[in-house]
Amino acid sequence: MIIPNGINIYTQRYINCLTGLSHTLTRREGEVSRGWIIFSGNNGKDTIMAKLKKRVEWAVRLHRYNLKEGNNLHPRVVLRGTLSLEDLAQRVEFRTRGLYKAEETVLVAHKLMEAAIDALVEGYALNTSLGRLTPVVTGMWSFARLSPEARAQNKASVSYALSHELKKAFSDPLFHDEVPPDRGPDIYLVHDMESNSDNRRITPGGYIWVKGRFLLMNGDSPERGVELLEAETGRVVRRYTAEELAPGATRSHLVLRLPDDLPDGLYRLAVTSQCTTKPTPLKKPVRRVANVRLRVGEEPAEEGTAGDDGRTTTA
Repeated sequence: MIIPNGINIYTQRYINCLTGLSHTLTRREGEVSRGWIIFSGNNGKDTIMAKLKKRVEWAVRLHRYNLKEGNNLHPRVVLRGTLSLEDLAQRVEFRTRGLYKAEETVLVAHKLMEAAIDALVEGYALNTSLGRLTPVVTGMWSFARLSPEARAQNKASVSYALSHELKKAFSDPLFHDEVPPDRGPDIYLVHDMESNSDNRRITPGGYIWVKGRFLLMNGDSPERGVELLEAETGRVVRRYTAEELAPGATRSHLVLRLPDDLPDGLYRLAVTSQCTTKPTPLKKPVRRVANVRLRVGEEPAEEGTAGDDGRTTTA
């Protein structure tokens, strides 16, 4: 992307924010380095345009769908929150280490939103990186336009279609069936005994102390146990059976020994148990994937935000 000479500095900053134009390096065009895509610039250097996309990984809760017979469950995303333009501007300022001030970004963003609303009111369709908004008329048409009832059948609205960028970002999603917080096992803390770190690093061949709830391996289901998962793919790297865990497991903690040949990367733990507040175990075991991301190896230099660095995150 080339910014034309003489463009307003605030508009330029906002465009730079949206495209991730925040660093310059001398590299070949199209080269990928530490998760960044490099493109040629007009200043004799190459420009880092955008970070490689993260994979969609959402927690969902299942709700019974009563409009059809049978055991039909409808998944709903467990939202991590709602962000405003001000919140997004703060994120931009943080991720660019203050290069783009939140106050300036918010001013430009609000002006863009005002211009977008005006354009839709005037009958223009909008193409953005979030999707395409197209003005539409709802209801059936009546030629009796002098009648308030006839006019009331038609409303002005917009239709929405995913953009190409969002379609790519939403491809190959990974969903976790999250158990409601009032039941089922959970993991709050993972302490690595070798590095003495909490909810951050783990050491191949070392021991980790896990604190949570309903971790006792009572019951008789063969599904009981703990799984060490690749954080991005959900692939099981090591499964600890209930028999392995039983000697040291209690309701609130257990101890695991990690594989000696564990490769560098991000990992999560998943626990399956029949433990509950009652003396009698659950008939059907409950599985929960912990929110804690655990890292083996050194952090890449570009990472360190929004759960990429192995800290505790909320799914």
